[in-house]
Parts: sequence; C-alpha cells; structure tokens
Amino acid sequence: MTGIAAASFFSNSCRFGGCGLQFESLAELIVHIEDNHIDTDPRVLEKQEQQQPTYLALSYINRHLHF
Repeated sequence: MTGIAAASFFSNSCRFGGCGLQFESLAELIVHIEDNHIDTDPRVLEKQEQQQPTYLALSYINRHLHF
C-alpha cells in the first residue's frame, strides 16, 4: 500500500456520495454513515436483499443480531 493509499484508508472523512464530513474518530464516522447514508427501514432492506449479493455489513450484524 502506498503512502497516499494508507493515508486515505486511515482518514476519518466520509466519502459516501461525496459527503466529505470529517470526524475525530473512526467510531464517529461509522455512526454517521449508518445514521445518514445506510437505510435501516425493513422494507428497503428487504428490497435491497433481493437485488444484492447475500452479505451484510458487520456493523448491521453487530447492531441487530444477538447470539
């Protein structure tokens, strides 16, 4: 990984749809993305599941499934 790629990887900047907001921590960035850019409406999720490969974001699993 080059220096530029590594710097980009460790940035706490939201790159979702050109959002560009900066966050102090990775945790804050994740919460922002989940709250603002990922739809959690069960009807929307069901529709997406029918269109997408069978996988779930780890953050969704951690938030909604309890083993």
